[in-house]
Amino acid sequence: MDSTTALMIIGVIYGVLLFFDNFFKTCAHYPYIKFLEDKPLSLKWKTKALNRTLIRWGNSRPRFLHVWFTVGLYASLVLLPIAIILLVYSLIQNVFGSSGESKVVLEPIVPGINLPASELGYYSLTLIVCSIVHELGHALAAVLEDVNLIDVGANIWFILPVAYVNLSTEKFSSLSHKRILKILCGGIWHNLVLSLIAFILFNCLPFIFTPFYYTNKGVTVSHMTKHSPLSGSRGLNVGDTIFNINECSVFDEASYFECLQYLQQHKSAFCIDSDLIHSLDESIPLKHLENGYMGCCDSGKPLNLCFEYMDTADGILELPSHVCLPGRTVVEKSTNFCTHEPHSCQNNFYCFRPLLANSTNLFKIVCDGKNVIYLGLAMDFYRTVDVSAYIRSAYLLLQPSPDVLTKFFKLCNCIFIWTGNH
Repeated sequence: MDSTTALMIIGVIYGVLLFFDNFFKTCAHYPYIKFLEDKPLSLKWKTKALNRTLIRWGNSRPRFLHVWFTVGLYASLVLLPIAIILLVYSLIQNVFGSSGESKVVLEPIVPGINLPASELGYYSLTLIVCSIVHELGHALAAVLEDVNLIDVGANIWFILPVAYVNLSTEKFSSLSHKRILKILCGGIWHNLVLSLIAFILFNCLPFIFTPFYYTNKGVTVSHMTKHSPLSGSRGLNVGDTIFNINECSVFDEASYFECLQYLQQHKSAFCIDSDLIHSLDESIPLKHLENGYMGCCDSGKPLNLCFEYMDTADGILELPSHVCLPGRTVVEKSTNFCTHEPHSCQNNFYCFRPLLANSTNLFKIVCDGKNVIYLGLAMDFYRTVDVSAYIRSAYLLLQPSPDVLTKFFKLCNCIFIWTGNH
């Protein structure tokens, strides 16, 4: 079950519960409310078992913690006006800004819209870490100011866990304004420090692992799903390093996804030797296929593809307008690509583009020691292949895998983004 399906199932369950909740509150108000008081259906957890530990931590270094939370108070107050200005500015851009203007400073994160389902696990774990660190700041500051801890706990909203600390309201209200602010800003201060630590790790990680890995030279295949159409004896394997996809160079994860996005919108054209065309062409008269596209190959030869001749700028037709050639051979023998006008190739080579349905494309994936030829969708890469920017330069027994490094790298990035905006 993929992440999107799981989210849909959870959403349906919540929708059904919401319907029956409204129904019973309307038709059986008192018995239903009594049932909720006795057997609550909400997912909540609280405990007093951690109170002694938190009190011990809060009293262990009182001088240091006093300075620590005082710095946090002033840092929060200094950053508060900046945060409000950025929030108002982003709100104005979202509401009144045109599509051609620059991107907003702060952007809401919505799963399935601007947060891929594959990244949801990182953000859920980030929320857990940030919530715990945030509430730890409130708890330690409260202990330092001699405010009683009642309990600590967590609630689950949809699929997102949120921690909380329950303090004595009477004691809290009797404090001076500065001491109250110190407790309230304790969580924000801890988030700021956590964000700084994540930012340092995010930027230093490539340098820390320089003896074992190098970056900005390609991407490593770190994981593939079990039934990936790109796997196989002549396909991609875990550990392969990708340097190019068609005419697009790959340096890191960002350029890898940019290449896939580009190839999702543009069908590549290949420079093919005229001798190869004359010797392997098995074209039949051009005809309309059932899918609405044109074809020039016999249906009994599934390895062949129909290629369309791309006219050069002078418009002289030097070869047949459509030829039927084995796709793998064409890609392997092709010297370079001619996707964009004027579709020029070197002497005795001519520009041809495969006639493929919908978003299907013909890919030449240049790896270390081999080339992988794939006919399919760019979306297959997104769905079934995970890549890492870390390429092994040495092999040691206790060396972390590129997949582990990439996940830790993404987690640091998520923590920095989340805590930096909250």
